[in-house]
Amino acid sequence: MNVDLLSQQKQLDSDPFGLRKLNFRARIPEETEMFSEVEARTYIEGCDYPDSVDDLLLALEIVAQFGDIGTMSIFDAYTLDAMCGPGRLGRELLGLGAQRVAFHDGDEIMIQHAKQRALKQLQPGQNAHFIKSPVDKIPIPDSIFDLIVCHNSPHQLRDTERLRAMMGEFLRLTKPGGFVFIADYQRPDPSNQPQLIKVIAALEERLHWTKQAIRPMLISTIIAAFSKEEFAEVIRSISGVGSFSITDAELPFLTPAMQERVDKDPVKHFLDFSPISLRVVVQKEEI
Repeated sequence: MNVDLLSQQKQLDSDPFGLRKLNFRARIPEETEMFSEVEARTYIEGCDYPDSVDDLLLALEIVAQFGDIGTMSIFDAYTLDAMCGPGRLGRELLGLGAQRVAFHDGDEIMIQHAKQRALKQLQPGQNAHFIKSPVDKIPIPDSIFDLIVCHNSPHQLRDTERLRAMMGEFLRLTKPGGFVFIADYQRPDPSNQPQLIKVIAALEERLHWTKQAIRPMLISTIIAAFSKEEFAEVIRSISGVGSFSITDAELPFLTPAMQERVDKDPVKHFLDFSPISLRVVVQKEEI
């Protein structure tokens, strides 16, 4: 074992958050798909704060990937921020110049918070719409959106059947040739001990910087996360898929100004841009 792994193993042995006792092999779903009122307000207070950069980093990643694909540009596309929670990703896209963003969530507290914040920042020419509904029954006609984005939310679904229902609904709403982009955590492989050591060390670092009220939510999120294989199996079973990719997340290139913003965030978000997170990109088949 090399020096780095030995150091990480010692950190793992201390087990300050009880992560070593967890069984990552079997997915353990969240207790419910919906937050309670207390959980929703706790999440908003703990995650939607001015210095937070994780959604900004992801928005920059989305702009880099979809800024100019054929005839579609993120700036004039109609984008849906699905299962948006506090709505920060959609607001970051608006802040980067997106003209039309719809916000969707099944929770009344979340969607009202997203609406209140987004409307305050709209610039002339920008439009925002707000939809409250279950994720598998979004009351919008077929083939409306150029791009659907979903950040750290699919892990809340009960099982792969619900994941299939969500993906099917996203494809229904996407225009032919349009894209679905999902960023979420993924469960580590417990049989890969070096990877597990690194994952738990990264989780411990994140939990160290995470507000105490949010820590239990983050731990349950990792256990409930779908694997790349589960995502792939679901996507292969859905009609209308033109192509798809599922990859580990990578930290995007940071300019000095962006690095300065990252350093000011009291929570370190590198976990969201590491191999414990994944990126799913699905393109709907052309007509």
